[in-house]
Amino acid sequence: MIKVFRERYRYATKKEKISILNEFVSLSGFNRNYASQVLRKKEVLKKLSTKPKAQNKRTVYYDASVRKVLEDLWKLLDHICSKRLVHAIPETIKNLERFQTYKISKEIKQKLLKISASTIERLLVPIRKKLGIKGTSMTKQNKYLIDRIPIKTFGEWKDSLPGFTQIDLIAHNGGNVFGGFFSTLCATDVCTGWTICILVRDKTMLQMLKALIRLKNVFPYPLLGIHSDNGSEFINESIIRFSEKYHLIFTRGRPYKKNDNPHVEQKNFSVVRRNTGYLRFDKSEHFEILVKLYSLLNLYNNYFLPVMMLKEKHRIGSKSMRKYDIPKTPLQRVLKRSEIPSVNKLEIKSIYKNLDLSSRLKMK
Repeated sequence: MIKVFRERYRYATKKEKISILNEFVSLSGFNRNYASQVLRKKEVLKKLSTKPKAQNKRTVYYDASVRKVLEDLWKLLDHICSKRLVHAIPETIKNLERFQTYKISKEIKQKLLKISASTIERLLVPIRKKLGIKGTSMTKQNKYLIDRIPIKTFGEWKDSLPGFTQIDLIAHNGGNVFGGFFSTLCATDVCTGWTICILVRDKTMLQMLKALIRLKNVFPYPLLGIHSDNGSEFINESIIRFSEKYHLIFTRGRPYKKNDNPHVEQKNFSVVRRNTGYLRFDKSEHFEILVKLYSLLNLYNNYFLPVMMLKEKHRIGSKSMRKYDIPKTPLQRVLKRSEIPSVNKLEIKSIYKNLDLSSRLKMK
């Protein structure tokens, strides 16, 4: 058929070629541009075939059984991103094997130890859900004392030593700021990522002072400094005297610049809001539940969940390029820092040996 149409097309006039091309397209099913190429050239570019193309069937390496275990590990580690999860899998499997409460076959274990972050991202697509709700800000400035506290901007945290923390207060008011409600004091070590959450009954100086004293006592290594926003719960005489008494460096961010507290602002959602939501907590039974929650959450986040630290950031044209280090748990970062006393490291290790991560599966 192609030879016949090609001969007709070769010796036809311009108007005749249009009608021949229309006829050839309707009979062959070719695209019009491709059909004109076929009729103009000597050799056939494409052969008509009624046989379906044979498809190469690839064997599924990460099958349903691997996906199921991966989903369990992902849930166990609080649905962290694939880049953090891929580095947390080996240590998590070791913990589960040590307590022998969650069995993983050798074949699945080998596959999970070789899996990449991009493959994890692809396998978790069906069950991944995105949540995001905006909260309410309770920050107010104290203009009288604010000038006594030095400012520290986001660019001055690059070479921080272990012990310098950013702190913030998260209100559990359910969207209604009237009446009494509980709040959470969240503190994050900029160097190691070690995060502590402490429940506070109210924003009075006495309760905030109690919370900071508790923070200093429960922190696993010496506290060197605190950095807050410009809220009146932090900018007051009692907090200033507290920092002077314990020789802590007290700094603050610039007004209306959340980027000056980036580490703790990120933890406000990923640690606090992710586990408590945006409900109102103002009853005694709420207080007991949240205290118990934070006692477990502080261990879970610091001993098992890896975090990524920003290594460098530079701009190419209008694009901002960021490079992160290998995800490590705050525990791993603490053990590698020579500035932290060995006594504190031994205490942290002894706590870790008695933590059974598989108990979280039973809770779910």
